[in-house]
Amino acid sequence: MKVFDPLKTPLEGANLIEASAGTGKTHTITGLFLRLLLEKNLAVHQILVVTYTEAATEELKDRIRSKIREAVDAFSTGKSGDSFLKKLVRQHASAAKALPLLREALRTFDEASIFTIHGFCRRMLHENAFESGSLFDTELVTDASAMIQESVEDFWRQHLYRASPLFAGYALMNRFTPGELASLLRRKMNQPFLRILPEEDGPDTGPQESRFREAFSRAREAWSAYRGEVTRLLTTYEGFHRGQYPPSKVEVWLEETEDLFTYGENSSGLFPDFKKFSRSEVHKPGSLRKGFDPPEHPFFDFCEDLYQASQDLERVFARRLLGWKVKAFNEVGEALSRTKTEKNVQTFDDLLLKLQAALQGRGGKDLAIAIRRKYRAALIDEFQDTDPVQYAIFQSVFG
Repeated sequence: MKVFDPLKTPLEGANLIEASAGTGKTHTITGLFLRLLLEKNLAVHQILVVTYTEAATEELKDRIRSKIREAVDAFSTGKSGDSFLKKLVRQHASAAKALPLLREALRTFDEASIFTIHGFCRRMLHENAFESGSLFDTELVTDASAMIQESVEDFWRQHLYRASPLFAGYALMNRFTPGELASLLRRKMNQPFLRILPEEDGPDTGPQESRFREAFSRAREAWSAYRGEVTRLLTTYEGFHRGQYPPSKVEVWLEETEDLFTYGENSSGLFPDFKKFSRSEVHKPGSLRKGFDPPEHPFFDFCEDLYQASQDLERVFARRLLGWKVKAFNEVGEALSRTKTEKNVQTFDDLLLKLQAALQGRGGKDLAIAIRRKYRAALIDEFQDTDPVQYAIFQSVFG
C-alpha cells in the first residue's frame, strides 16, 4: 500500500484511495482539481466531481472555488501559507501561464460538474435519453414509502386473506404484517443484487394442517370427557416428581389447557408447557419419583399426538412463511415497477439501476463514450459502503 500524494500522483488511469472520515478526502479532491486545470488545461465543466450527499456537494463546491481563489493569490504573489499551494507554485513556475487558466476557472465556475451520485445519474439519463432508453418527462420521487406500502398491502391482502385460519394466525404471530413486510422489502431494495434463498414458494401444508386439526379434535374431546380425572391425577398422584410437576404450576397448566380447547382451535401453537401432558413427558424418568410407575391415561396419548402434530405443523409453516417472504420480494417488486411505469416516476435507486442497465445494455458503449467525451476527468469522493451499483457505473465509464 502506498501513501497517496496529491501533488505527485499521475493524473491518468484510476486511483482507488482508502481513507476514513476526517483524513482529508475533500482537501485531496480540491488539490487534484487544481492540477487538472493547470496540467491538463481542462475547463471546469470537463471535470466531473461526484460525492454522496447534497451537503457534501455544497461543501465541495465551496472548497474548490475557495481553493482556486487561493491559488490565484499564490501564483500572483509567489507565496502562500498553504503547504500544498506553495509546492504547486514551485512545481508550475510560470505564473503567466497558470493565472489565465485559474481566472477562467473562477469566471466559469457556475458550470462546474459537481454532483451527488444520484444527481450525476439523473443528468446522464436525461442528457442521453436515446442511448439510455429513458423518458424525458419522468418525475423523480424522493420518498417512495407510500408506493411501497400500497404494493405491500395489496400483496398481504391477496395472500393472507385466502390462507387457512391456522396459517394466517401463525403468520400474524410471527410478525408477518404489512409494516414488517414493507421494512423487509426496503432493506432488500437497498441491496438489489442480494440473492434470497431458498427460492421456492414453500411447501403445501394441507396434510399437516389436517393432521393437527384431527389431533386437536381428539384431544379436546378427551379433555371434555376426562377433565376431572386428569386434574385429580396430576394434582394428587404421589409418583410425580414435584420439582417437575409443582402443584402451583400444574394449576396454571390446567387453566391454560381449558383456554386452549375453548379458544385455540385456529392457533397452530400450543402453550409452552403443554408437552408436560404428553405421554413421553409423563413417562420420562426425571418426571417420576424413584420406585413409582408412570401413570396411565388415554388423555396423555391424545396430548402426545397433538404435541407432535403441532411441532410438525410449526416446521412446515416456518418454511411456508419464508417462501411467502421470497414471493413478496418478487411480486411486490414487480407491482412497484408497474406502478412507477404507469405514473412515469422513478426513485433515487432507479437512477442508479437504470444508468447501470443502460451502460450494460446494447447501447452501453456509445453511452460510455458520450459521457467520457463530456467529462475528460472524474474525481469520485466515495462509494457509500462500497455500493456495487455505484462502482459498476463508474467502472463502466471511467475504468
